[in-house]
Amino acid sequence: MAAEPRDPPPDYERAPPSNDPRQPRADTRRHAALALNHFNKGKAAGQRAPVWIRARFQALLFTLGCHIQRHCGKVLFIGLLVFGALSVGLRVAAIETDIEQLWVEAGSRVSRELRYTKEKQGEETVFTSQMLIQTPKQEGTNILTQEALLLHLEAALSASKVQVSLYGKSWDLNKICFKSGVPIIENVMIERMIDKLFPCMIVTPLDCFWEGSKLQGGSAYLPGMPDIQWMNLDPLKLMEQLSQFTSLEGFREMLDKAQVGHAYMNRPCLDPNDPDCPHSAPNKDLRQSPEIAEELQGGCSGFSKKFMHWQEELILGERSKNSQGSLQSAEALQTMFLLMSPKQLYEHFKDDYEIHDINWNEDKATAILESWQRKFVEVVHSSIPQNSSSNVYAFSTTTLNDIMKSFSDVSVIRVAGGYLLMLAYACVTMLRWDCAKSQGAVGLAGVLLVALSVAAGLGLCSLLGLSFNAATTQVLPFLALGIGVDDMFLLAHSFTQAGSNIPFKERTGDCLRRTGTSVALTSINNMIAFFMAALVPIPALRAFSLQVKNQQDMCTTVQRV
Repeated sequence: MAAEPRDPPPDYERAPPSNDPRQPRADTRRHAALALNHFNKGKAAGQRAPVWIRARFQALLFTLGCHIQRHCGKVLFIGLLVFGALSVGLRVAAIETDIEQLWVEAGSRVSRELRYTKEKQGEETVFTSQMLIQTPKQEGTNILTQEALLLHLEAALSASKVQVSLYGKSWDLNKICFKSGVPIIENVMIERMIDKLFPCMIVTPLDCFWEGSKLQGGSAYLPGMPDIQWMNLDPLKLMEQLSQFTSLEGFREMLDKAQVGHAYMNRPCLDPNDPDCPHSAPNKDLRQSPEIAEELQGGCSGFSKKFMHWQEELILGERSKNSQGSLQSAEALQTMFLLMSPKQLYEHFKDDYEIHDINWNEDKATAILESWQRKFVEVVHSSIPQNSSSNVYAFSTTTLNDIMKSFSDVSVIRVAGGYLLMLAYACVTMLRWDCAKSQGAVGLAGVLLVALSVAAGLGLCSLLGLSFNAATTQVLPFLALGIGVDDMFLLAHSFTQAGSNIPFKERTGDCLRRTGTSVALTSINNMIAFFMAALVPIPALRAFSLQVKNQQDMCTTVQRV
């Protein structure tokens, strides 16, 4: 048997349930002291401990309410001051839009592998992928046709020629693309030529054909020779011509190990009627279109067959093969342009004389990459005619970040509209013709205080270092509003039901005694639920759950005040 409770506060005893015949009969669940008194007199049976706990809790709420009413001015001033100060924390709010930071589980295998790769292979392995995807407009149509590949070439060629002008300089793909390690050659002339010609990393099905060379923008000039580009470059023939003037055995051995061979010059042309198509192409003289599926079988290779092989899975989608495993059809083509990371771009040009006058730093490198990626998407979308048989989509890391930022931005109009609607609803539903019973101003103040608690809760989260995300800015303000005003309506309704025999100075205490227990338990349950949800190891969900928990704390505090 639980120990006998101590005597409730004197004020608590002076406020018994109303005996007004116009009021419903007192509910002992709302006045636990009365029920406990029935237990003591032997007029009630059941579990006494829960009733004793409820009586203690109601006595505490009654005392709190009476104290708040006696010092209402001080409590209101201090509360507004504290909540206003916490709201200032919104100035340091940080919105997280990085997919990896939002959705990759902390300590998961993916995060460990990413960290391991960066630690072991270094910054030079980090790059960003800009994708160009082509699909047929009619679902199920085979896209492995000459017409579709030529359309893909047109889009990819437009993308490879994108240039942006920033800080008084022109930046094209050849300057910002990711390149595998450029070999160090002792011969200065050959080293300069290789530096200008070394190709970008472009993963594309066009590399199965001579047209893949059109995407490479590097060029070099040697006396007595035409302008050297990948479209007309045969590395083996070039080595034979240059070996007459200098020893290139080491360089020739390197080309053999990389299996460069004739590069693009011995690959079939998508359009054998192209005047630039070399005579060394196997279908140039016959003027026959290549067998697309046969050429793409097993994937394609860049200029190095050993180190730059693109599997079918990287360049084709929805593949279909026959019983012998031969490629028959596909429903998507994909080309990826790999760009350097901002740090790589900064390191690459930091000692370059051409940019010595622009105060070169990593932030400017980031701005250049982002500007190029945005223009990349625009150019690709505008390069395809409306009557084409395929859809071409461009995707870049920056556009994804832009989308995430747009979804994460707070819509002031939407939030203000939601709160104004709730403000109007609270005022109208609580307004009465009898001024003595009207609570329109209470509804107005209640919604405004809930809005202040939302701002204070988010400000506290910012000060605690919790980053915001799309869920924080798009969902949380309305969720907190719904939870907050629900309890406000309960408290306001309970206040109107106070009996006329209750002294004015005890009415707030009586209101909290009758309704505060239910409101407190609901709030505590919500806080525990969201705190348990914060145990989910997904950063975005964890941050959102903790932010909602803080919001619940603030709303509960406001309602008590």
